Amino acid sequence: MVNENQNEISNFGYTSQSSYNTLALLRATEQHTSRRNLSNSSSNKTYETRGALQSDANRKYKELVRRLPSQACIDALVQTFFYGINWQYDLLDEEEFREQLDAWRKMSYSDLLAGPENLTPQGRVFPALLFQVLAQALLFHSPQDERVNILLDMAGMTFYDLGEEYSDVGAEILSLLGKRGVTIGSAQAGLLRASFLKSSGKVVEAWHILGATIRDAQEIGLHTGRPIPAQPSALSEQGARTTRRSYIGHKVWVVLHIWDIHMAVVLGRPIATNLKIDDFALTVDNDEKRRELFSHWQNATDPPRPFDVILAGYNVAYRYFPDIHCLEQNGARLQEYAVVEKVHAALKKNLELLPPWCRLEDPNTTFDQIPGCHWLPLAREGLSSLIYLVFLTLHRPYIFTNAVSRTEALKAGIAILRAQDRLFQRPELQSCKIFNPVYASFDALVLILAICITFLDQGLEQLAEAIQVVSNGLKRLDAIGKLNPMARSAHAVASNLYLRLQHRLNNSRATSSSEIPLNNTDLASHCGCSTFFTQMPSELDFHNVSPPHPLRDLFYDHLSTVHIPPVGIPDNVSFDPLTVDLGDGWDFEGTFADESFWSFINGFDH
Repeated sequence: MVNENQNEISNFGYTSQSSYNTLALLRATEQHTSRRNLSNSSSNKTYETRGALQSDANRKYKELVRRLPSQACIDALVQTFFYGINWQYDLLDEEEFREQLDAWRKMSYSDLLAGPENLTPQGRVFPALLFQVLAQALLFHSPQDERVNILLDMAGMTFYDLGEEYSDVGAEILSLLGKRGVTIGSAQAGLLRASFLKSSGKVVEAWHILGATIRDAQEIGLHTGRPIPAQPSALSEQGARTTRRSYIGHKVWVVLHIWDIHMAVVLGRPIATNLKIDDFALTVDNDEKRRELFSHWQNATDPPRPFDVILAGYNVAYRYFPDIHCLEQNGARLQEYAVVEKVHAALKKNLELLPPWCRLEDPNTTFDQIPGCHWLPLAREGLSSLIYLVFLTLHRPYIFTNAVSRTEALKAGIAILRAQDRLFQRPELQSCKIFNPVYASFDALVLILAICITFLDQGLEQLAEAIQVVSNGLKRLDAIGKLNPMARSAHAVASNLYLRLQHRLNNSRATSSSEIPLNNTDLASHCGCSTFFTQMPSELDFHNVSPPHPLRDLFYDHLSTVHIPPVGIPDNVSFDPLTVDLGDGWDFEGTFADESFWSFINGFDH
């Protein structure tokens, strides 16, 4: 081809050595035109590809939102959500949500076909939020409601299964929309998604969703307390609506922070947020509104609101989770025990700040009967569990090295299990297929049993009470375990420890007496007697044993036990632990370290 071009140039009397002759310029023009046409063709293909992708996204968005159930089903489940669930985190303003629901229902089919980019930012996110609301409601909704039962279109399908599908659809919508145009609805939907995963026992997945939701919230400035800019909307009274959303933004960030520091401590994860509550409150310029939002929890005369319970817990106890996290990250050195003493003293003093309606002991229940406060008994027990969890996690690092921390951890664990027992007996929770009660119970069960097994020789004053609440706690785990595989795993681990405690106590009795082995009732009633304590080997150095972190060990170190012990033995059936070989199939398994409590306990009975 080159030679032909050169011959052609020579035939016309031009030299082929110059790039400035006429034919050379014509050739250059021809090549440029060819490249431009190729470029235009490539650009057209790029635009066509983008258009196809956008068309696919629009089609996918339409398909997902059209999986919403009928209006009657939505109305029933939304009612369940705002009556029985929203109080837990107070994430949604009911009036605003219903306005958005009404606006969504008025949207035409042609508007939906035009694609989500033609909707307002808040409007396009709303279906994702709605799906999460419906998913949460299905965990608590009455299974006898025929209006909703018609949604179960396959044999053996449950409300939980449907809720899982709805939550997945909501998450898929958020993923489809991407990170452009993030709104407060994105953060609300993300938190509800994390809550559903947590309720399902999918803690690791919930933690990852929480991290993504925190970043979304920071993207729109919730961590700064700045008002959320008003989104274009056809709703009237735009100013009032924006103000409501602004205060919801404050609530969402407080709840995100509490979730973050709580999960960091119980799972051993890093903390991603920071909050100085007094400074954050000052971002509300209006003094009256600021007091109404951040100080109303101290009011003893007015009926409480859900956010008051959240702030009461934060101001009294949760605010110390970062200190506890820092203590553990530093290795919980003995020379830092002064931090434990300081925080413990602050917690005890702060308990006096709790108003009568949420006192941990002998609360005033007057408001419980007031319309609109039906949630208060449940909230009170949840508050009690979390406050005592702060005490438990504060002393956890030192249960093997400090007798005071051992005693305080036992007290806190017993208090948690008693609160959880009262909570579990509430009729509202009898049919709920949720994992949530496992978290506080499992931490308390394992810590109590770890202390009782390893320090029986010290004549623990709370031992009889501890065994009683542990027995009840195991029954709760067993009940939840019938519906949730992670609860079954937690039940197996705690049951294994409980059997080891029975083994030690009965071995001690068999050594000192020829009477028949203890049954469960005898065990609880006689364990306070020092004759039943087995002396711990004196050469054991507990400074080298890491205290258990039950939830972290379960979810991240894959803690398990191969054999599920028979803890459901009736009280009238004698149990002889001397016939049980704890070295045969009873070891704990997982990826835990050699210095962990689990490695220690595996070798203790061998």
